[in-house]
Amino acid sequence: MFQTLILSLWATVTELAPSLFVGLAAAGILHVLVRRDIVQRHVGKPGFLSTLKAAALGVPMPLCSCGVLPAALALRRDGASPGATVSFLASTPQTGVDSIAATWGMLGWPVALTKVVSALGAGLLGGTLVDRFPGAVPPPAAPQRSGDTGEGNPLARAWDYAFNTILGDIWAHLLLGITVSALIFAFVPPGSLGGNGITGGFTGLLTALLLGLPLYVCSVSSVPMAAAMVYAGFSPGAAMVFLMAGPATNAATMIAVRKALGNRACLSYITAIIAVSLVAGVLLNNVGISVPEVVVHHGSTGPERGLRTVAGAVLLLGIGVHAARSLKGRWKTVTSESPGEKVVLDVRGMTCGNCVRHVKSALEKLAGVESVEVALDAGTALITPGPGFDSRKALAALSDAGYPAELRGCGCGCRHD
Repeated sequence: MFQTLILSLWATVTELAPSLFVGLAAAGILHVLVRRDIVQRHVGKPGFLSTLKAAALGVPMPLCSCGVLPAALALRRDGASPGATVSFLASTPQTGVDSIAATWGMLGWPVALTKVVSALGAGLLGGTLVDRFPGAVPPPAAPQRSGDTGEGNPLARAWDYAFNTILGDIWAHLLLGITVSALIFAFVPPGSLGGNGITGGFTGLLTALLLGLPLYVCSVSSVPMAAAMVYAGFSPGAAMVFLMAGPATNAATMIAVRKALGNRACLSYITAIIAVSLVAGVLLNNVGISVPEVVVHHGSTGPERGLRTVAGAVLLLGIGVHAARSLKGRWKTVTSESPGEKVVLDVRGMTCGNCVRHVKSALEKLAGVESVEVALDAGTALITPGPGFDSRKALAALSDAGYPAELRGCGCGCRHD
């Protein structure tokens, strides 16, 4: 049994790795080439054109549902219209060039193409709803610079963003997706869940929607999970619904969207994801894609098999490196806690490396902050305070950034009443 699981894990990794690496490389290049100031000039005015541009921009961006929030809200702060902001939010999380490549590799080009078109449609629908029924949309905050600095060797920056930033953000979710997929491939007979009222027909689409809505998975890790669902008997359309709803929705995202853009914008966002994913699922089920075409692992030989083996080994190595870094950072944070020297903040809402960077950046800008250490797993920010530090301002800064926090303890005599 254990040997079966290991072989299934390895098969899943080697199936996913080559296309994932192609997508990561493309994501790094996009990150270097796409300048935010140019983007901001094209999505500032309410209307269909801004909504379309924002949706088209969001489709190739390799950002998960929590990673896209800071980017979208930065666009809003820099003048993007509410409709364009929601359009970007709705179109981005379930795609990205890395996810599109992985979907093509594991589920075939029809599913990958449907995923792209559906993401674009969700962005257009969400943005149009916001522009049509704007409600009370909070005004944007002052402009804030973020993103790539444009300094240094372009290839080095692209490599760092793709294989340090993105892979560093998704490694845990990717490992979870691979493990769940391997468990299904190893122990669930092909098609055994099909032919019943839960996984078949339109009910199967609703089941996939209910699985995806509350679950936080990144767009890449959702791919092997969706492939395993089809292998077990779900329809390709149900997998499509999961591919959209899983990455695009979760409780943290909904709360942040509601706070930043208002109730109607949040409702428009959710409505767009649900409506378009169900329509895409129905259409995909009617084109007659057979199960073997989308989920059976390739029986590759020769050079192709060797390439997949190398790519799989490198992917596992990359996951291992990022896992070790995460554990080291958490251990460093825990062991560095000293009540007499550190201000410890319990921070809510951090779900990935992007969140860590935004929390760290928000705190480092404050007067009296000498250093900041942020631990994602522990949900803490440890501040070394200096003259002029005021923990109330630190809590306010994190709240403004979308990360509510509480003061755990402080022995340095700073103001925190």
